[in-house]
Amino acid sequence: MRSIGYVGVQSAAAADWLDFGPRVFGFETRLLQDGTVRVRWCDRSHRLAIHPGDTDRLLYLGWEVGADESPDDVAARLTAAGFAVTEGGASLAAARSVERLISFEDPFGLRHEFFTGQQETPGSYRGQRPTSRAVTGELGLGFVVLRVPDLQRGLDFYTGVMGMKVSDAINLGRGLGEMWFLRCNPRHHSIALLQGDDTLRLEHVMIEAETLEEVEVAWDLARREMDAFVSPGRRLSDNMFMFRVRTSTGFHVCYGWGATPVEDEENWIPRYIDSSSGGIVYSAAAVVTAGGAAPSADVTH
Repeated sequence: MRSIGYVGVQSAAAADWLDFGPRVFGFETRLLQDGTVRVRWCDRSHRLAIHPGDTDRLLYLGWEVGADESPDDVAARLTAAGFAVTEGGASLAAARSVERLISFEDPFGLRHEFFTGQQETPGSYRGQRPTSRAVTGELGLGFVVLRVPDLQRGLDFYTGVMGMKVSDAINLGRGLGEMWFLRCNPRHHSIALLQGDDTLRLEHVMIEAETLEEVEVAWDLARREMDAFVSPGRRLSDNMFMFRVRTSTGFHVCYGWGATPVEDEENWIPRYIDSSSGGIVYSAAAVVTAGGAAPSADVTH
């Protein structure tokens, strides 16, 4: 897969994004006839879809298939790995604004959609502010953080089945456990995993702004009215300057600038960052097991 293309969630407060998205972040929003709110921060048709429903939950993740492969190639590998693959029909493809998609469910019951040809109109994005531009393109929408019922099983799935690579891992301290960062392109991570309870949950979605100015403006707007946030600062993993706010739709939004990409793929050495001990960084051997096998969450201590 080339990048994470879109995220689909469900919430009774979907309509809140019609005001929240443009006012705080300058994003474009659109209300569909079925009550779904589409949000975009670049020229793609959408990056986030919030479907109406009684509960807040993650519905699906959309992954863009690289130009050197086809959905048929992906389906063959998934089938060989023991997953049941479904071909998305024309109506579902139209609903996602893509040419074609296939889907399957991961070990936690989350639906993953592999797609080609998401609708994109160059120069069409008109943010609510002149500075509301995001870093997307080949890097995808940004990244998502998931709380999974079994961290090791999640790592095995995303590295072994999805083919992602470990960028870094961090001990968050304060009893919060570990976060593992996984990449599929030069962005430091497209997925991050946290140990959760019995139910998989979307923790937050990250969007990277093109300018620091945009982050400053959004933070000034967010802090005036929101009672749950993480104030601006540098993240240890990718050095992004960011802040985080809670939305009414059950997940947080991270908004930042200046992340360090993985530019030298062949020589990147994964780190284990212990934030509880002043940011101590352990050797690569403490993060990835020998022979490129799936990492183990308990070898880092």
